[in-house]
Amino acid sequence: MKKKCFDQQQLLLQWLKYIKVICIKKYNNSIDNVQYIAKKLNLIKWSAFIITVSGTNGKGSTSTVLESIFLNMGHKVGLYSSPHLFNYYERIRVNGRYIKDPIVHIMAFQRIVLVSKHIPLSYFEFITLAALLIFQCNNLNIIIMEVGLGGRLDATNIIDASIAIITNIDLEHTYLLGCTRYSIGYEKSGIFRNNIIAIVGDNDIPYSIYQTANILKVCLNRIKYEWYWFESKYSWYFADQKGILSNLPVPKISLPSAAIAVAAVRTTHFNISKKIIIRSLNEVFLPGRFHTIYQKPRIIVDVAHNAHATHYLSKKLKRLLTNTRMKIYGIFGILSDKDIRNTVFHLMEIIDYWYYTILNTNRTATANNIMQVLPKNAIFSVSIKDAIYDLIYKVQKEDIILVFGSFFAVSEAMTAIRMLYDQV
Repeated sequence: MKKKCFDQQQLLLQWLKYIKVICIKKYNNSIDNVQYIAKKLNLIKWSAFIITVSGTNGKGSTSTVLESIFLNMGHKVGLYSSPHLFNYYERIRVNGRYIKDPIVHIMAFQRIVLVSKHIPLSYFEFITLAALLIFQCNNLNIIIMEVGLGGRLDATNIIDASIAIITNIDLEHTYLLGCTRYSIGYEKSGIFRNNIIAIVGDNDIPYSIYQTANILKVCLNRIKYEWYWFESKYSWYFADQKGILSNLPVPKISLPSAAIAVAAVRTTHFNISKKIIIRSLNEVFLPGRFHTIYQKPRIIVDVAHNAHATHYLSKKLKRLLTNTRMKIYGIFGILSDKDIRNTVFHLMEIIDYWYYTILNTNRTATANNIMQVLPKNAIFSVSIKDAIYDLIYKVQKEDIILVFGSFFAVSEAMTAIRMLYDQV
């Protein structure tokens, strides 16, 4: 039996490699191909309530809170997210569980290959179709789709959202989405549909979002206008047109993301109680988001890979600096297509000692590119693992080691700590 499971796992890995080979490498500037194949597979029309989540940061956290709330209400929920930290299974969840049967995924892949034939797809488009095929077989009534990139031309946009969410808007992937918040807002608002409600969690909404909303008669539900939240010492408060939710528990994911999720569910026709929201906030967890993976010294990992994310990360770190003797050691690795200078900018005054490395992917930024934006005394390390192992026995027990910059960096750090525990 174990050999059969192993063989199936190997077959899935071979399929994933094969998909990368047959899929086009460049970004598609149209969703016509993936939409055409989706129609062939009967994946366009859904009876389920569809929530599409776009934004620069916080998409994964917002989607996870939404999933938790609807599951606690007793709904059948599908969640599609990206990228993954460790393996492909993490991208697709049904009723809070990963689909770990390799055959389920392989059968979806086979159906797509059979229908697509010579029609070119990107890797993300292919696996988005696979996720939808799996959802189709599970009789779901809630489907949460996390946008991969932008919105308008993203594969997740082939199905119509019942409600749309834009977590925030900042400069990212400017070579694809445009160099202004106006153009990026336009791309993200591409997930809007006629007469739906759209939740926007950004304090400074680009005019392009208002334009799209006006054309499609979308009802915008905006932070600081239709809803708001604020944090007290040990809890937080949420308020909208339905009233005030007081003394909410602080979740293990970012508070802005939690607030966006709460704002979204309270605009739906579902009857959601405060009790369910509290329970969900207490339960929700997402690896790699200000995630402590080791104590004494405290090692924190965070997938912050742009300026918007590191600005929020800097605020959270400042709260941990309880005495002047505490030092922060930063281990940084990032992909080549990111804005490296602005990503590290908000952490320059907080991190006392810098380490940097290249990541285990051909998409990594080079050591030379990273070195140019860091202090001159920054130290190069061969890998995330080597940097952690070098520091963990050198620093003081009250110090903090922060690993950030990419999903790849966080994955390498978490793997290194697992290996360390196995050796003890």
